[in-house]
Amino acid sequence: MNATNINHRVTTYIALIFFTTLAANGIAFQFEESPVADLIIMSSPALAALIASLLTRRSLKDIGWRVLPVKWLALGWVLPMLYALPAYALVWFTGLGGIPNPTFLERARLTLNMPSASDGMVIVSAFFYITLVNLIPAMIFSLGEEIGWRGYLVPELAKSVGFRNASLLSGVLWAAWHLPGIFSGGYGSTGTPKIYQIACITLMVLMTGIIMAWLRMKSGSIWPAAIMHATHNGLIQTFLDRISINTGITQYFTGEFGVMLIPFAFIIAWYVWNRPPNANDRQS
Repeated sequence: MNATNINHRVTTYIALIFFTTLAANGIAFQFEESPVADLIIMSSPALAALIASLLTRRSLKDIGWRVLPVKWLALGWVLPMLYALPAYALVWFTGLGGIPNPTFLERARLTLNMPSASDGMVIVSAFFYITLVNLIPAMIFSLGEEIGWRGYLVPELAKSVGFRNASLLSGVLWAAWHLPGIFSGGYGSTGTPKIYQIACITLMVLMTGIIMAWLRMKSGSIWPAAIMHATHNGLIQTFLDRISINTGITQYFTGEFGVMLIPFAFIIAWYVWNRPPNANDRQS
């Protein structure tokens, strides 16, 4: 494969992602803020990747469908824990946020049918329910993005500019893809300046994008990245954010639009950045 073909595949995908995202947002608008709307929008990168593959004669096998070895799937699940749990623990320990949120406990007791269980048992059960039991349904959403960003774009970029540049460039594009939703108000936080939200989510996406690019290229599979993406969303958005008590400034530190996750994600991103995939790894 020569560089001209590789660049053509990249530019084809970038052009298509603009149109598929625009169309997806138009369709999703009909469903307002339902999960269907989220699914449609998050599937637009996959649609762009599939069309680009057909137009540039890229085999769909190159997306990376192998499942084994299981260690990479497990790593995809563990990695969000490594940057999210310490970040929230620091927020709670310093009093920047509280725990546990009584509303979360009440709803978890009803969902899990644990009316008389201790708070600790409810919290542990909710953690595993959200990050394991709900993992496969959550992956339906995350896979729509991962097929495009890590299944198509990262491997094609890596062929021409190397892993490090590919992980960084794909992360920049992935971050830019989120911006219209933030500016429109459909995606974001409340109580913090918009510029602050954009800065935090951009850095967060860049860091996690590097990590997931490494997972994809090191394992040769899209599934570890999809698992990491789904686990990240469930752990942070559905568990840690909701179990935290807002003390008035908590939103500046927690979630994808807060600052506390960034340094912990940076440590992992820096670690994998300095251990790039090599020729011995199965990258496709």
